[in-house]
Amino acid sequence: MVHLSFWERQSFFNDIDIAIIGSGIVGLTTAIYIKRAHPALRVVIFERGTLPVGASTRNAGFACFGSMTELLDDLATKGEEEVFNLVESRWKGLLNLRQLIGDQ
Repeated sequence: MVHLSFWERQSFFNDIDIAIIGSGIVGLTTAIYIKRAHPALRVVIFERGTLPVGASTRNAGFACFGSMTELLDDLATKGEEEVFNLVESRWKGLLNLRQLIGDQ
């Protein structure tokens, strides 16, 4: 258990409107959208460690819509149209992410 001082509790954990768990792509994107929609809200992002350690840091530094083997596996369990729609949705999501945070 971590014991916080009075000042740490007051500075870091007081008056939080929305707490987001995880600072990966999903957590950070969620925080951005919430702050854009409601700038007055105090949004705090909690991460387990000093640096993020989730899936967003384990994807070789890029976002993708599925490898060829993943898509072939999907085809084995879903219809062709469903897989096509899934790839299209993922592609649109990537375009949205690029627009939100840029390519750098």
